[in-house]
Amino acid sequence: MSDEPHNDPVLISVAAYSLQPEAYEQKYATHLLDRPSRFASLIPSGSEVLDLGCGPGRDIRIFTEAGHHPIGVELNPSFIEMAQQHGEVIAGDIREISSLFSPLTFDAVWAQASLVHLQKSEVENLLRELKVLLKPNGLMYACVPATGESGWLDESDGRRWYTNWPEDSFQTAIASAGFHIIDVTHGPYVEVWATNS
Repeated sequence: MSDEPHNDPVLISVAAYSLQPEAYEQKYATHLLDRPSRFASLIPSGSEVLDLGCGPGRDIRIFTEAGHHPIGVELNPSFIEMAQQHGEVIAGDIREISSLFSPLTFDAVWAQASLVHLQKSEVENLLRELKVLLKPNGLMYACVPATGESGWLDESDGRRWYTNWPEDSFQTAIASAGFHIIDVTHGPYVEVWATNS
């Protein structure tokens, strides 16, 4: 990780969400909404769920209402404040996740669009760390962009870096980290469901 915040694409990208956090929350309130509900139904009742880059906390609320015990990790201060209205949230950089939790802490890991600003090497390191945090046979969901070029994108609410994962590169990274892939959905985002087995 870079020691220079102004040169770190992740920190620059995450900071952009502070410009219009409420608008972001409204825009994505129903985006891929069936996924967290499906995830919640596939894990044992009362599961300890790690919500990586939890944003405003929509999925923390969904997991809590389903009877689970989610913990969000978020770097953006505006999102932390919003997400804490729905459950427990820790301020932290997901690239340093192994310093925040002990091995075998979680029954499930949820990473919906939270890896999009990380470099490929950072994602590969993170996946290996998640395998250590996840209990045997635990479930992980993750999705990343699968089309276009990696690079900076100037959006209406700020400038962000996106890393794209073409073809089967994301599945390969997940499998290389030791996960067993059980389902893949292809599209603008590739979505991978995998178990720690």
